[in-house]
Amino acid sequence: MKTVWITLLIAMSLPSFAEEAEWSYPKQGTEFTFPRDHGSHPDFKIEWWYITGHMMTHHRRYGFQATFFRLGQKPGEVDESDEFGGSQIYMAHMGLSDPQTGRFLHEERLNREGWNAGASVEDLDLFNGNWSLKRKGSGIALNGTIRSDAGFSLNLLPTKPLVRFGETGISKKGKGEKAASYYLTYPRMELDGELTLNGETLRVAGQAWMDHEISSSQLERGQIGWDWTCIQFEDGREIMGYILRTESGEPSPFSRLVWIDEKGKLTHQTPEEYSWKQEGGWTSPNTGATYPVKPVIETTDPKSGKKRTFQLIPIMEAQEMTGGAGGVSYWEGACDVLDLSLGEVVGKAYLEMTGYADNIADKLR
Repeated sequence: MKTVWITLLIAMSLPSFAEEAEWSYPKQGTEFTFPRDHGSHPDFKIEWWYITGHMMTHHRRYGFQATFFRLGQKPGEVDESDEFGGSQIYMAHMGLSDPQTGRFLHEERLNREGWNAGASVEDLDLFNGNWSLKRKGSGIALNGTIRSDAGFSLNLLPTKPLVRFGETGISKKGKGEKAASYYLTYPRMELDGELTLNGETLRVAGQAWMDHEISSSQLERGQIGWDWTCIQFEDGREIMGYILRTESGEPSPFSRLVWIDEKGKLTHQTPEEYSWKQEGGWTSPNTGATYPVKPVIETTDPKSGKKRTFQLIPIMEAQEMTGGAGGVSYWEGACDVLDLSLGEVVGKAYLEMTGYADNIADKLR
């Protein structure tokens, strides 16, 4: 699940957004039609497509993230015949983690709908400058660069079916009817392609995770941040989990952890059924924020019925996306997954933490 906080803060910081706009909201029982619903849904205010993954060469490992945001404006507010007056704003983030050198490369872009950014409503076909995400046959092509430092051209092939999170088909973020999203995910994708780094082009292979989330709502008052992870286990299963942090210090009851079995069956768990302990503080030299980069997650394995305790270990601690175009800083990084009872690494993960470097509570009011 990608950065609802980041997207909402960007949306609220743009004066052209109108509170009174009549947007669509997620409804129970909605059926999706693909490939059309892989594409854009401009009747919703907020939408993003998010890919993270772990790339390997023969001797080296890299983590990456690529996120494409669409932020809607009030229908009819802008003259859409104007090349630079489209009713959508597109933001994108790219990040690359290189633990061998300790370098974390990242870039942000912000463009209005038009010749330099857009998203098809018929299929998965997005671009922001020379960055693109497009469905090709049974796979997806991702192309990105990070300034002149790095570039990648990747082919992503789903190896498990698309899943839809939420016990009722929508992912609830609060008590309000509108505090929800459609949340679609490919939890495991094979990747192959090329990574260009320091002028050298490398063949890479590995695995990725892809989210597509559609919403129009703001999160509820009292929620100040969010810690989220996607875990890919070596046994072919996955976990998607998050805690919505509140001003009281307790996780919101709308926090969730979801197991995905080998065939794509989901098991949802509420905060009473799992715990997320914030461990391993790392302080950013750029923002001064301290992030708990080594969280410990305790959950019941639905396959065995036994308690499992996992700790996420970042492949490098300095994986903070410092705010540029969107003005929001957050931590987004590749991790190993350690089973504490076995003392063994049992998978790979991506971890995202927001609300540590910015006063989100004030901005959401």
